[in-house]
Amino acid sequence: MHRRGLETRRLVEVARLYYESHFTQAKIARLLKLSRPGVQRVLRRARELGIVTITIADPLDVLEAVGRDLQEAFGLDRVIVVPTVRGDADATKAQVGEAGARCLEALLKDSATLAVAWGTTVREVARALHSRRITGLRVVQMVGELGLATEASETFRAIADRLSGQAIALPAPAMEKNLAVRRSMLQSAHIREVFRILREATIALTGVGPVASEATIVRRGHVTPEVMRDLAKQGAVGEINTKFFDRQGRPLRAINAQIIGMDLEDIKRIPKVVAVVSGGPGKASAVLGALRGKYIDILVIDEALASRVLATNLEEEAAIVGAG
Repeated sequence: MHRRGLETRRLVEVARLYYESHFTQAKIARLLKLSRPGVQRVLRRARELGIVTITIADPLDVLEAVGRDLQEAFGLDRVIVVPTVRGDADATKAQVGEAGARCLEALLKDSATLAVAWGTTVREVARALHSRRITGLRVVQMVGELGLATEASETFRAIADRLSGQAIALPAPAMEKNLAVRRSMLQSAHIREVFRILREATIALTGVGPVASEATIVRRGHVTPEVMRDLAKQGAVGEINTKFFDRQGRPLRAINAQIIGMDLEDIKRIPKVVAVVSGGPGKASAVLGALRGKYIDILVIDEALASRVLATNLEEEAAIVGAG
């Protein structure tokens, strides 16, 4: 037993020097007065006895596994999960945008009609697109202008420019509370024609926004914190195309009726809806609500947020079972 103990101690000593301290085999041989082939034999023996085990953790395997779990849980056509850049939300968003751009490029064919919502991650997609010509492409704005900052129109126009497509604007404010004014706008021939083209869309590109004081539409001044708090009280958890929905994906019709843009039900009818999402406060609940509402066909998301969506879904399902 004593001899075996000494042998094990020597195996551990050599293994630690080689694998943890990163000594070369020649240096270990000099230090312990062994031959280099002797060091190699000790390391081989340590692996044979299980003292040393080598595990290769491929991050791509983790990403693919998370993507498969989301795809199976919500019946999605495809999920693309990109690594989260810890401590750098902008870099993570840019990576999601890059992956979204490659996905969109693969989907777009000649004579396609692409409906585009607004959002900071959607903007990253526009920036990452490669310049090419898609014959007969129409790129259509899905929601009216969100105030003086013309981020919505800048994004869809940038996509049209990159792909040599026809840019079709929705010439209206995103929100109009006055019912008579809103009806008048929606009855104009120009706006009716834009909505007709939107209903012909073959692909949609959108983000998913949270109902939170840190949401982009609040920070940009498009919606006040008070409105967001009121929406949260009504059960809203997220929005697509500035159309709000609750935890189960059900539309909040009262507030949504004030938004001049494509309705959630019409978005759901588009053959391929690509959602690009990166992490942030309230995003997990927002994405989960959108998935439950079946508004998304292809999801491009970062790994940390994807894992939170899965965890939140399990927690909520467990709570329902427990309550029952």
